[in-house]
Amino acid sequence: QAVEKVTTPSVTQSRNTKPLVVENVPKPVIAGEFNVVLTHCTADFDSLASAVGLAKLWSSPHPSSLSPSSSSSSSSSTNISSTTKSNSSSEESTFVSTSILPTFVVLPRGAHPSVQRFLGLHKHLFPIRSLRSLPKDLGKLHRLGLVDAQRRDRVGPAEILLGNADRVTIVDHHIDGESDIPEATDYVIDKVGSVSTMVAEQLRDAGFELTEAEATLLALGIHADTGSLCYDSTTSRDAEALAWVMKQGASQAAIAENCHASLSQEQQGVLTNCLVNTNSTMIHGVTVSTVLLSADGFINGLAAVTQDALELSSSDVFLLAVVYYPKSGGKGKRGKKGNDVGIRLQSEFLQADEDKKQSVMEAEAWKGAWKGGEEALKMRKLRAAFDKKDGNGNGFLEKDEIFKALANSGVIASQDAVESLMETIDSDGDGKIDFDEFVAFSEKAEEIQKEKKDATGRQSATMIVIGRVKAGVNMKNVNLNRLFQQFGGGGHAKAASCTVRLEDESTAGQILQGLVDELIETGLMKQPTVGDFMTSPVLSAKPAMTEKQVEDLFVRYDVRALPVVDDNYDVVGLVTYKEVAAAKQRLWNKEQKRTREEAKKEAARLKKGQNDSASDKNEKRKNNEDSESDKSGEKIEARKLGSALKGWMKQHVKTVETSMTMAEVENILLENDVGCIPVVADGTLQLVGMVTRTDLLRQHRYYSTLHYNNKGFADSIAARKPIIELRKRLKKFDIEDE
Repeated sequence: QAVEKVTTPSVTQSRNTKPLVVENVPKPVIAGEFNVVLTHCTADFDSLASAVGLAKLWSSPHPSSLSPSSSSSSSSSTNISSTTKSNSSSEESTFVSTSILPTFVVLPRGAHPSVQRFLGLHKHLFPIRSLRSLPKDLGKLHRLGLVDAQRRDRVGPAEILLGNADRVTIVDHHIDGESDIPEATDYVIDKVGSVSTMVAEQLRDAGFELTEAEATLLALGIHADTGSLCYDSTTSRDAEALAWVMKQGASQAAIAENCHASLSQEQQGVLTNCLVNTNSTMIHGVTVSTVLLSADGFINGLAAVTQDALELSSSDVFLLAVVYYPKSGGKGKRGKKGNDVGIRLQSEFLQADEDKKQSVMEAEAWKGAWKGGEEALKMRKLRAAFDKKDGNGNGFLEKDEIFKALANSGVIASQDAVESLMETIDSDGDGKIDFDEFVAFSEKAEEIQKEKKDATGRQSATMIVIGRVKAGVNMKNVNLNRLFQQFGGGGHAKAASCTVRLEDESTAGQILQGLVDELIETGLMKQPTVGDFMTSPVLSAKPAMTEKQVEDLFVRYDVRALPVVDDNYDVVGLVTYKEVAAAKQRLWNKEQKRTREEAKKEAARLKKGQNDSASDKNEKRKNNEDSESDKSGEKIEARKLGSALKGWMKQHVKTVETSMTMAEVENILLENDVGCIPVVADGTLQLVGMVTRTDLLRQHRYYSTLHYNNKGFADSIAARKPIIELRKRLKKFDIEDE
């Protein structure tokens, strides 16, 4: 059977003609050598898109190979990788393959729900095959690619392919990751936001034209791993690659529909449990939130749930841990392990909410223990547990109350699981559980749990941990990828996950707490205080200064604000360029008004003195000029200088102390909508410096042109004291009267 590729344009096809979308093309039969590109388990858009793009590079002749001039410039236009290791022959580069062979994309263990939704309509447009459809004889496997992953456990059941390929190429953008695949002959890593960017650059430089579906998938891959170009790991190359695939015909409508898909009903239930059971603590101004949940099986799409929980809980770091027992027997089948899940759910239901008020329940139970002995104590405990779960107090437990009890205990249960639990407890089949049924069920569950503990070879639980971190200067040292590597996990510095096998489910909380402790110790640095980054020493103004004198300081030292201090150097106000401009305007208005009034007086004198002789007028004018010359000169000079600063400065200004943290100062600056705040010594009003918007921008390190190490304020307060004292003694030279 002839091999026909769905998304590959013909070499002789016109460069101005877009490849047609071909539907329902039969999968080619693998008769000779072939290549395979693997995504990681539970593939996301970036992994799938880069795999499809790499398959196109390996299975199609490169249009640029027809033009010798283009081949020389293709590699120079893009910095392919910051780290490249190749043990292969020089005839093939790490990306390009001179052997044009059928290349297939394999998803070892499914995909995220949003990716599955996209593939539901687009799968036939890409060379995707299942692992089982590959030939049993893997001797004809020429080249194997692994994208967006570097470790064996990330490929799941496809690990068997690693030892059968002639060449193994790893393409990734996690620069902090460590590979445990010795079979790798090519190792390409680059510091970009997504692997799709690396592959798109190769397709662009090789002269390929993409189908609309291929361009859309690559755009989704770039959007997904760069947060639509908003993550701090995004580079200019990601933006350029996204622009190129958009020019290639990517569908913006498909991107908008699939890039930020809404949560499924199951995911919404998990999110609700997350918000109800979240434990938060603040360390060095960073809010770290954790939640430990239990589920009756694996839940897909927890990464999207964790991201939403991070935003809705106003946390800076969010760790979601879900403990479950893997099911066996395929979809819809429950074997022995499936029964274990039911037993575990029964146990969780009995224990729901008991831990939160255990001391109160025990106190109530012990009050009557002497009357009936151990049996009475047990019945009192069961009655207290039953009453607590009976929300409406009607003496029966209904399905919604069971849901609530499990949710409050951090247990994620499906509709089928709760219905099965109801059937197990409800012996009379009336759809409600009374206290007698509850007691009988608890005794039965206790026996089963005892047998389960005594049994050997019981199944171990699995805990999946997903972490998300907001961008921020206080979280710049948090690296979840490095934190999760101890359990074989990985990902990005601010978004990663790991899977932990638990011999004892009770250790889940200890492991999660250990991760939090290590994160705090290694990743959360102590926040800088105002005294560490404020501008000091600073100029200041006196309340007796005039408008002209303050303006001279502004012009001479090129400042936009000055603190106003009294003789004890205590802050009494603040003056900015706005107050100076307003004062100048008032001074000009007064001068204009005075000029008009003098003109009116002069006109009145002329009218009144028209009968006087000319000699009399000259004599009077001479006498007035002689008597008032001294006074008028002083008034004119005083009017030029303007009024005293204390009459128009900002009073009752907000000040901050040197021990306040950067986050606290930033909130004050934003709430008061000011550009600078005077800094005073702790417990006093003594001026020691100023903190401005620029100072805060330096701490965030947004822009390289704002030099962080500035000797003007890089020293401690103690080291600045001699400079401050010298500045005080030289203050008298800062004012020059004109």
